[in-house]
Amino acid sequence: MGIYVNRTLNMKQIAAIGFDMDYTLVRYDSEAFEETTYKEMQKKLMELKNYPKVVGELKFKFNLAIRGLVVDKPHGNILKLSTYSKVKHAYHGISEMDFKTQQKIYQGLVIDLNDSERFSIVDTTFSIAYCVLYMQIVDLKDKHPELNLADYKTIEQDILEALDTSHRDGSLKGEVRKNVKKYIVQDPEIVNSLERFKRHGKKLWVITNSDYEYSKLLLDYAITPFLQEHKSWSELFNLVITAASKPRFFTDKMPLLQIDPTSGLMRNHHGKIEDGIYQGGNAQNIQKNSGLSGEQILYLGDHIYGDVLQIKKTCNWRTALVIDELIAEIDGLNRSLGLSSEINKLMSEKIDLEQKLDHLFDKEIEKGKKPDKEKVQSQFKKIEKVDKKIGKLIREHSKNFNPFWGETMRAGVEPSRLAGQIEKYACIYMSKISDFSEYSPRTYYRPRKKTLPHES
Repeated sequence: MGIYVNRTLNMKQIAAIGFDMDYTLVRYDSEAFEETTYKEMQKKLMELKNYPKVVGELKFKFNLAIRGLVVDKPHGNILKLSTYSKVKHAYHGISEMDFKTQQKIYQGLVIDLNDSERFSIVDTTFSIAYCVLYMQIVDLKDKHPELNLADYKTIEQDILEALDTSHRDGSLKGEVRKNVKKYIVQDPEIVNSLERFKRHGKKLWVITNSDYEYSKLLLDYAITPFLQEHKSWSELFNLVITAASKPRFFTDKMPLLQIDPTSGLMRNHHGKIEDGIYQGGNAQNIQKNSGLSGEQILYLGDHIYGDVLQIKKTCNWRTALVIDELIAEIDGLNRSLGLSSEINKLMSEKIDLEQKLDHLFDKEIEKGKKPDKEKVQSQFKKIEKVDKKIGKLIREHSKNFNPFWGETMRAGVEPSRLAGQIEKYACIYMSKISDFSEYSPRTYYRPRKKTLPHES
């Protein structure tokens, strides 16, 4: 895989590299973890919210949702938006909306995601199970009114509460502790890349919302066994901040606690921040203590809102996003290269036919005459024939991607909202940290020149 560049980034100027932990520094088996999350939410909905037993009989379908979707809570709809916040694809529950229904509800509407009462965003991989379960319960409500399930918006609130409770009460982390091999993917190349950065004099930081105990469990498993030049992850990383409460870590001034790595006990910390393990604190204090400018710090995370958006607004650190979905996305693009080429050729043919049809109308209208019916019908038949070929190829093309939503990074011919957010907030992006292994730690990343419409 590669490193993909939105804005120029000179790694020779980067003195410190910070990492989120979950889904960034430590890779998860997403499907396994989300299935466990799904089952935990089902249990909590039945036990705490008195949902009927049939909810517990629903089966998890990992591909039913992708990152970047938007939930229209009062209407039970799931939306895929373009980068311009226009609805390009939609489901009601698990039923795909036809184009006419979609247009009737959303035509001309720019979705305002600041309206949190109506919309919520599936913005992390940790939200997949939440979205899948919402879609399925909406479908259950529609098909079985006798169950007397709550309205769509209340269902969403109940599922979100079940998800938050599952994270807060330790249910999910407890499952990971029981079987870390099931949920965590070991990637020795990540560790090789980290030690290589350290060899080049980069300071390495971890800034995670996970607590110390859980962070230690994951780092002991994913990092320490593959170290060649350090005894443990605590020696590799200069600074480890746990329970960081991102995005508040980048905006608020929270107290800093120092953690004793042996006992796990904490004490208030004041003054200079030495290398070590801490809890809380804030980005401004960490940066000031390091003596670095924002342009000298690169931070990598998987969450646009929790990891990179606030950095851009408040800290001026350089940013990178780890997008696990790129692995499948690029694989699909490679498999469908031939189909894409055929579709493009047919689209050019269609445009040419449409222009000829327009000329027929122009010529006759401007002379005050009606167009020749036979010529017009002949052109329409040719266009219809090409449309059928394009439709067939598009269906074949879509089989290389998510069976419900197609490409993650596109909404039709436009970039998806997720792709637009990545472009807006990430200097660089990649599928996993081990992608750095293909590049020198001194690389000067430069974006390709983007072709403007008038230039092509």
